[in-house]
This record gives sequence, structure tokens and C-alpha cells, in this order.
Amino acid sequence: MTTSQTTTTKIIVIGGTGETGQRILNHLKQTYPTLSLTCASRQNTSNLSDIPFVNIDISNAQQSIALLKDYDLAILAIGPMERLLATPHQLCLEACIDCIDINDSATASKAILGLHETAQQKQCSIYTGMGLAPGITTLMLMQLAEKKRSSKGVYRSRLYMGAAYGGGKTSPYSMLANFSKKLTVFQEGKLQTITTPWKKAPYQFHFFGQEKPLAMLPYGTPEVISLSSERFDQATTPIRTLDSRFHIQFFPMGMAKAIAAFNPGEKTINFLANKFYNSGQSIKNKPKADPDTYINIFPDNAPEQGLMLQGSISSYDLTALMTCAVTDCWLNNNLVEKHGVYSIEFLSSATRNNLTQALKARGIIWQEYNTSRLQAENNYFGSLESNIYKVQTLRHYGKNWYTVPKQHPRMAYLQKHFLFQSEVWQTLRKQLNTLQLTKFIIKMLKRWQKHGKQLAHYAEKSSEWKKLTKDLSMFTSGYSLLRETIGQQLAYSHYRKMFLETGDMEMQWLWPQPTVFMLLENPAQAVYQYWLAFLESYQQLGLLNFSQTKLAVDSYHVHINQCIYAEVFTKLGCPELANLVREMEHYAFTRIASKTNLVINWQQKDNGETEVSLTIPPAILTQTLG
Repeated sequence: MTTSQTTTTKIIVIGGTGETGQRILNHLKQTYPTLSLTCASRQNTSNLSDIPFVNIDISNAQQSIALLKDYDLAILAIGPMERLLATPHQLCLEACIDCIDINDSATASKAILGLHETAQQKQCSIYTGMGLAPGITTLMLMQLAEKKRSSKGVYRSRLYMGAAYGGGKTSPYSMLANFSKKLTVFQEGKLQTITTPWKKAPYQFHFFGQEKPLAMLPYGTPEVISLSSERFDQATTPIRTLDSRFHIQFFPMGMAKAIAAFNPGEKTINFLANKFYNSGQSIKNKPKADPDTYINIFPDNAPEQGLMLQGSISSYDLTALMTCAVTDCWLNNNLVEKHGVYSIEFLSSATRNNLTQALKARGIIWQEYNTSRLQAENNYFGSLESNIYKVQTLRHYGKNWYTVPKQHPRMAYLQKHFLFQSEVWQTLRKQLNTLQLTKFIIKMLKRWQKHGKQLAHYAEKSSEWKKLTKDLSMFTSGYSLLRETIGQQLAYSHYRKMFLETGDMEMQWLWPQPTVFMLLENPAQAVYQYWLAFLESYQQLGLLNFSQTKLAVDSYHVHINQCIYAEVFTKLGCPELANLVREMEHYAFTRIASKTNLVINWQQKDNGETEVSLTIPPAILTQTLG
């Protein structure tokens, strides 16, 4: 998109003050600084002061149409769509402008798709269901169907949303609309109304990295309306049955069934929606509130034959990024289908590919479901980022283990998982009987307390140092006792392997994936800058010292010394562990640089001291780090 195009195009985001609307505006502003954007809603509660706001009340058709005529595109981030149906779309048609919506209501979908002929006559384009589900889920579904992964045309969609983001005020309405005794589904090639299959198999699903299978709530996705339409091309993408289910963290199936049995009226639904919203705002602060979103789309009952998307990113960001990807394609004339109403199912393979590429450019990439590969890579947290516009906005930039706001709630479970799978644990199980193993654990806990007391003067410095001493005394108490039990050579070998594998898993949550850096203007430089910010955060806490020297235009030297890890490990009688943390960081640094042409020469010395030489090839150097 050229500067002249973005300065002459005007886009209005209706519902721009909501959870998704604010994200859409922010992402578009980051991508197109010169694009004319307007936030529209009934009340101005926007926190984006640099984007103009206008009042709009779509119940006032005449004023709304007059306002919309001044724009080229409307993004409809408004709700609840169960009640609005096609009203905002009709206003856009009357104003003769294109629109993109994030509709997730099957009832609204039927009304919106019914505007196809009118949109054709007015030569306007409506792109509907361009959010998370439908939207991203539909692109994944169509990719599988195009490859005919299911011989019977049976596909399943499984969606998980963590509770760490609270939710928007209109989101509960869509959820409540699915809690009913009857459900409209697409089965055996036709639209059917069935008794809601609450616990009909396969109603549970085990998402990768989760501790156990989760109960999934069935819902009538808007995709069933498109799939049952005569406009859908069953020959190219044969889909005969779509089974869609979701799980919201902390929301029990029993509550959904109770609401369905009660069959609430409009007044009760308003009450429940408000209760759910307030509850979400409270629950998001719980220690176990999960920041992850998962999508698994697969044929038949074979998840291993399907696609997966996973990451510490909210469903609202995923929805917004999908909408922005559609907007990218609209701005760049990459939406082949025009003048009519189009959901993902009605778009050509070429257009769907354009949307997939636009999503990739925004950091949203799904992959084949291959848990063996993910386990081998120690990647239990996915690869998604919500803000990839510059290195400073990447996850945990300038943070370390002791300054990051909140550790991932699944971290403790995964740490235990790595322990119980390790050679350390297997060796102890072989050499010690149950009573001896119990005594080992009790003795380790006592030693942990003893080592903690030896570090009391460190812990008094700050809350961060208190966390640090707790971790380091745990490491030394366990390792030293293991050393006494099986000998230093074997103990160090097993412990080092477990420490580095567990650390690799942990660092893959703390730091972004290497693919993310490739989306930035200068990937190698971004990796270097990200690592320096990490070192600076440690230095500010007094955990190490480092100096940076610029040797030439494209090369640098970094010297790390006075490492508190090495000092404490030595103090507690485990000097052989002195370099383990630095070794773990070296591996993580090499990993995030693996897809760039940053050259790293890492020379490890004693007691955590390290000499690092780096070269950023001139061909990609856009600015110097000084």
C-alpha cells in the first residue's frame, strides 16, 4: 500500500471502543501511520487519543447513513450480533461503502448472507465472519478440506480460550446464544437441528501442553450457514459434517447445561451477560488465569491429521488480526471476490491464500499438528505474538525471570513434567526404593531451607532477589543431594541435561520464537537488541555486569562478568553449576537468532564470565546500535 493510497482512503471502525475494536484500530495504526482511521461508537470510551472519534447510533438510520457516506470502508466490530443481525450491513449498503465484520452468530450470518443480491446490485462488498471463529478457524478448515484430509468429509473444530483477558461486554451474548436444548448444526451435507450433544463423544479434547483433557461445549458456528448454502462449492472443498466445540477456562459444562434447561428470556440473558462480564474481569487476575488461545481443526477423529494454532495471545487479538489481514487485502486489492456478501467459504483458493499470507505477515501462523516435533523442540507455548511492529513491543522485552509481571500458569506443571521425565528422576527411582526416595525428598526440602538461610542477606535486597535466592537454593539443595547419592560425574551429567532442557522450555515462553524476529525490519539487529535489553534488566538488578563495545559498523563485543548465579552456586558448594545459567542463555540466544544471519561467537569462561563477539552483515544493517 503506497502512502498516497493510505492517505486518501478513509476507514471507520464501528464498535471501535470495544475489546476487539480498540485492537483493530491499534494494529491498523501501527501498520499504516498515514491511513485515515476513525473510531465510532455510542459513547467515547476509547483509549486511543491519536485516533478521532465520532458518535454513531445505528438505530438512527438516517444519521448513520449520512455519516458512513464519508468513508470508503466500515469495519463492524459491534455487537451483540445476535440482536443486531444485518442492520449495520444494510446501513453500509445504503451508504454505498464496503464493510468487514467479525460476526460470530449463526442467526446473524443467515441475515447477512441474505444481502448478497442487494450488495451485487449496489456494487458493494461485504466480507462477513472475518474474526477468530469463524475467520481463522474457517481458513484452517478450508485448507484441510481442499486437501481432502477426510474421505467422508467430516471435520472437527476445537477452540480453547484462557481467562487471562477478562473479555468484552458483548462477548457473553454470543456464548449464551449457544446454551440451548437444541443446536443448529451442519451434518451429513445439510443443516439440521438436533438435541444439544453435551457429552456425546468426542466431547473431550486434550490440547497440547495442557495437563488433562477438557470438556468441550458444542456450539452452532456461523460456518454451518455458509456450508449449507448452494453457493458453497462441495466439489472443490468437500465438507459433509462440521463438529464445533469450545472451552473457556473456569467455565463448567454444568453451568451451560443449567442455562440451557432454564431457557432464559431477554431480561435474564442481559443479567447473565453482565454477570459473566464482571466475573471475567475478576477471574483474569487469578494466578492460574491462562493467557493462551488454542485452535485445533482436524478430520474425522484424527487430530494428528489436522492443523493447530497456539500461543499466549488473546482471542480478541486473534480476531482483530484476522480483520486487519482482510483489511490489508482490501487495501491492496487482493480480495478477488467483490460486489456481494462473502464469508471465507465463498472465497476462491487464491483469495484464501492471500488472507493466509496477510495473517503470516502479522505473525499469525498455524502448523501441522505434530506434537512429537513440538516436544523435541521443547516448545509448549506456541509461536504467536500480539504486537510485532518493533522489537520493543515484543513479549517480555527488557524483562527477565524476576521482573516479568506474571509467570505462565502452566509453568509449574511443565517443570514437574520435565523433572519426572528426566534421567535424574529415573536414576533415583532405580536406585532408591519408595521409603528411600521419600527420605531423599524430605532431606532435600530441609537442605533447601538451610541453603535459603545462607542466602538471607541476598534475599533482603528486594522482592526480585528473594525470588532468585529461592530458585538457586532449590537448585543447589537438589543437586548436592543427588551428587551425594549417585556421585558427581553422573549427577552433573544428568542434572545439566535436565536443567538445560527445562530451561529451554522456560525460555521459549520468556522470549519470542525466531520466526517472530523475521517479521521485523532488520531481524539480526532486532535479536541483538532484544538480548541486550535482557542483559540490561539483569544488570539493573545487580545480577551481573556487562559491557558492550562496537568494533566496526557491523560487529560488536560483549563482555559478561560478576555473575550472581556463579557466586551463589560456589558459595553453596556447587561450583560445577556456575556456568549452567549462561549456557542456557547461550542456547536461547542462538535459537532466536537461528533464522537470521547474525553471527555469534560465544566464548564461555569460568564463573559465568563470557566473551561474545557478534557480526551483523552490512547487507541488512539499516541502523547502528551505539
